[in-house]
Amino acid sequence: MRRVSLLLLCLTGSLSLAHLTRAGAATPSLPNPAAAPVCVLPAGPLPTQTRAVFLLDTSGSMRGIGDGQADIFERVKVSINAYVRAEQPDRVDLVTFDSGVRTQRGYDLPGAAGRFNGDLAALRADGRNTYLYRSLQAALKPLAGAERYLTRVFVLTDGIDNDTSRTATAQSALAAFTGRGPLDTLHYVALGATVPAEAARALAASAYADSQTVPVNEVPDLTLVAAGDGLRTVTDAGQVAAPYPDGTPLALASGASGVGLAGTTAQGGFTRLSVPPRLPHGTPALLCAPSTRAEAPARRVLLRLNIGTDPALAWLNPAADRTLKAGETVNLRYRAAADLNLGGARVGGLNGTGLEGVLEQQPGSREFTVRLTNGGAEPGRILTPSLALANGRRLALPIITGDEGGRVVAAGSISTGTPASPPIPVAEPENPSSLARIAAWLLGGAAVLGLLFFLWRRRQGRRVAPAAPVSVPPPAVEGLEYREDRTLALVTANGDVSSVNMPLGGAFDLGQLASVPHLSGLRAEQHRDGLSIITVPADLEVSQGARLLQSGDVVRPGTLLGVAVARLSRAPHPPLGSLVGLGLPLRLLADGVTLHVTGPYGDHAFTLGAGITDLGAAFQAPALAGVRVSSSGPRVLLADVPSHLILSRFGEPAPLRPGTYLPPASELTFLND
Repeated sequence: MRRVSLLLLCLTGSLSLAHLTRAGAATPSLPNPAAAPVCVLPAGPLPTQTRAVFLLDTSGSMRGIGDGQADIFERVKVSINAYVRAEQPDRVDLVTFDSGVRTQRGYDLPGAAGRFNGDLAALRADGRNTYLYRSLQAALKPLAGAERYLTRVFVLTDGIDNDTSRTATAQSALAAFTGRGPLDTLHYVALGATVPAEAARALAASAYADSQTVPVNEVPDLTLVAAGDGLRTVTDAGQVAAPYPDGTPLALASGASGVGLAGTTAQGGFTRLSVPPRLPHGTPALLCAPSTRAEAPARRVLLRLNIGTDPALAWLNPAADRTLKAGETVNLRYRAAADLNLGGARVGGLNGTGLEGVLEQQPGSREFTVRLTNGGAEPGRILTPSLALANGRRLALPIITGDEGGRVVAAGSISTGTPASPPIPVAEPENPSSLARIAAWLLGGAAVLGLLFFLWRRRQGRRVAPAAPVSVPPPAVEGLEYREDRTLALVTANGDVSSVNMPLGGAFDLGQLASVPHLSGLRAEQHRDGLSIITVPADLEVSQGARLLQSGDVVRPGTLLGVAVARLSRAPHPPLGSLVGLGLPLRLLADGVTLHVTGPYGDHAFTLGAGITDLGAAFQAPALAGVRVSSSGPRVLLADVPSHLILSRFGEPAPLRPGTYLPPASELTFLND
């Protein structure tokens, strides 16, 4: 929910002009491109809700009485209501005044929407004075909560201050907002009257306020008055609202590295962001633009970037390659929070994008897969799919980009489709010129020489130690307990027991269901007589006492089973890091200089850059630390293999040695410590 405090000061004044033009009513002039504002994200806690404060003049002139020029009061109330419906603030403060503050009420929305509508409709403009500065000072002084709310204040009046006591001035009124946050704003709207000279000077000197006039008998569109500032939630990095004239220079400050503008000016009311592949959900950013009016402060919009995966979802394979060529598919695997109901969920946010999405889930399981296929997305376009729940809630999924023809990125990073520098093509032209051929031979020779030098240093005892695992692997699962109540639990080597959320009907893969890689391929389902074993992988041993279970066996309730790996590739708990969602066994596929790590449940891809790449760092998987490779023309050279694993050609037992080219398919075998 967003919360906006709107102070509506409806002022009746003694001075009215018959012919005034509304500032900004015509097409605003384009700011000087060299005048792009300095954009700095405020320090400290940033607001997460919006508040609108309306300071509304209820003197009789608002109905055309006395020195009033037009009866506009009811239409001003309609404008306020339209703003609240359009902007949906989390809080509204409604302040009325004439001979001082008349009423001051607050509403937490949407719960108090009915009360707000009733109170607004009941307002009457029947006051006799316009004590503008005294009322504004009294309305602004109690406003607080800048760490929670981003506040917009609207002052709506058709007159000037006629308080003879002079207990307050325009300067003292604006200074009374001591609880103001760094992004809060005040908009003074003169309805068919000039802005008093004293007020104009104070507003111009303020860092947070501006003013404009509206012609006689007209009312403002408050959404346009405050356009270009406030708080916005961004779910699509390719379409961020920038409601400024085309060509307006923009600047961006972000709370996370790697977030920037893909374009430096506003176009068509929007701009695009460049974001890293693993952006924390709710990352703040500040979008800045110069004001179209010289006396107004720069426009600043606080952005909440809800582009990364929603916290309610645990992303199991964050290193997945999400830059898709036409026809390519990626499987994104997740585990939902325990209180998240996935019944009736679907993949959303894809209409008109050319991206196709399918949700795959076993009944009763909290783990699921989102399968996304590029069926014709615009090259280079940033796409933001979502998980649409049956209750209307939408959970953000990672961005997907259409491939622009090249996938080479810096070693250790994953392409998002918006690289900071132009992509380096990986494919050689079919008919290269002689210079191109010479350059290719020189680059290939340099890579080979660099690899030979690396191997020589290793032989001399200068080998770089593999990176240490980032976390201590959990104890291996060595047993399964099928209980009397027909529930299933895992038993670890140190005796810990943890339940598995097993579906009541239908087949399931225990490795996928329990997120235990070395149990991949062990499939079972509930049977009227117990737990029916559907498949036992050849390299996995499941025992009941001294008997090994086979496909078709039924396990009775109250049985304890033993589990043991019969092959080194299923080492019980290699620290797979971001690859844990793939299951075991793993294979390494070489497609040119793009490497794929594949398992039973998915595929991760990484495109090599220049130099030597450590696959443990590239895939954020400690188990692969020390596997070092280098691109050599269109192929991949193996530079080093650590002692804790074996890399062999698929289907052959002989291990691959450093200094050889990777075959199209290799097997990864992890050794027990």
